[in-house]
Amino acid sequence: MIGIEELESYDEQDRSGELTDEEAKRVKFRLLGPLGQAHNIVIHIRGSPKRIEEFKTLASRIIPMDNCTRWNSWYNMLVVLVNLRPYIEKYCQNHEDELEDDILTFQDWKKLCTIKDFLAPFSRATLFTKGDSTSINRTLFTMDVLIKHLQTKTISPLFSPLLLS
Repeated sequence: MIGIEELESYDEQDRSGELTDEEAKRVKFRLLGPLGQAHNIVIHIRGSPKRIEEFKTLASRIIPMDNCTRWNSWYNMLVVLVNLRPYIEKYCQNHEDELEDDILTFQDWKKLCTIKDFLAPFSRATLFTKGDSTSINRTLFTMDVLIKHLQTKTISPLFSPLLLS
C-alpha cells in the first residue's frame, strides 16, 4: 500500500531541493505503482539526447512528460504511452539493466489503461470549461458530471491510497 506521507514528503523534498539523487527520485515514484514506473521510463527516455533519438527512431515520436502542476499532463502521458506500448516494451528491453525495477508487466499495463480511462472525463471537463466564454453554469454542470463519475466508479486498491488522503 502506498504511504501518502511518503508521497507528500517527495513533493516537499523536491520543492526544497533536498531530493537531488536520481535513484532516490525513481524509488519514490515507484510508490505510485505502474503510474510511477511509467513516469520513470519516460524520464529515462528523456534523460539524454541519445536516448530521445533512440526512442524517436523506434516510435516516430516522443512521449509527453507529466508534471506536478498540470494534472492533465498525467492523462496525456498515459494516452501516448498506452498507444506506444510495443515501442515502450522494446525500449525497456534495450535498457533492461537500467530499467529493471520499472519494467511494466501485463497487469501493470492493464492498470495504466484503467487509470487512463478513469482520467478521460477529467481531461474532457478541463477542455469543456476553459476559455473566456465559460460560464458558472457550465462549470457547475461539469462538476456534477465529474461527481457522478466518481460515485459510479468503485474505489479500487489502485486508487484508494490516492483518493482517501
